[in-house]
Amino acid sequence: MDRNPFSEAEIAGRLVRVRTALAERKLDAAVFASPENVFYLTGLDHWGYFAPHLLIVPLEGKPVLVTRSMEKVTIEKQVTAAEFRGHSDSETAADLAARVLAELSLSGKRIGLEYWTAGLSHGLAVALQTQADARWSDVSGLVDKMRRVKSAEEQALMRQAAQVTDAAAGAAIAAISDGASEQEVAAQCVAAMIRAGGHAPGFGPFIRPAARLGEEHTTWGDGIYRKGEPVFVELSGCISRYHAPLGRLVRIGHISDEDAAMAEVTAKAFNAVVEALRPGARARDVYAAWQAV
Repeated sequence: MDRNPFSEAEIAGRLVRVRTALAERKLDAAVFASPENVFYLTGLDHWGYFAPHLLIVPLEGKPVLVTRSMEKVTIEKQVTAAEFRGHSDSETAADLAARVLAELSLSGKRIGLEYWTAGLSHGLAVALQTQADARWSDVSGLVDKMRRVKSAEEQALMRQAAQVTDAAAGAAIAAISDGASEQEVAAQCVAAMIRAGGHAPGFGPFIRPAARLGEEHTTWGDGIYRKGEPVFVELSGCISRYHAPLGRLVRIGHISDEDAAMAEVTAKAFNAVVEALRPGARARDVYAAWQAV
């Protein structure tokens, strides 16, 4: 999380595809607010996305990234494909973005906006649409669809993340034993993740006893693991925001014949899914391959 992970050619190609899609929709520009999509179109990799980032992409000319002024050093270091415009904390990103749209001669034009994203609150969207003279159109999902097919650069990052996943999972499983504390297991897992070159993941690790299995998004506490107890492990290594998730159920001591049979069926079902995953395959057909086992 200290650099832009993409080449300039990679970012340029993405912007060309976005602009082509905007032109097809007869739009003059778009404002993207989803952190995932701002990252995809600029390569900005930092923890500042808790505050709004509005990326203005006109059909022609350099995109403009609007966010807090304090992000100036990071953005000017990492982002070359967009101009940075920072606002003070006495105003909002919408206030400045409205002025930028006018500066770009986009007043009265057809402009797309991502309505469905956690990166754009209702109030911020209303403020932007109130202040900017434009004919607005929803472009939610436009960039998301492009992100479904991973480029060679993205696949390389995901493979690196998978190596981190293996290291972290291996360390967690090795640490789970009778008498081990939940904190110590988590510490071994996270330490292995970092030592393997991993970056801060977007979730987890989730490591908890099976007694708390139903707590979907909670993780370790201050308990002690005991023999015969199942332990749930779900985690993902991360490289530049690309993840490779993995889940395991670890038994301390031994497993029953029933559990062993279940594990064997699971392995067969997993292999069936991998075999069914081919370009052009429908999701329902992949699901059916798993169910058939």
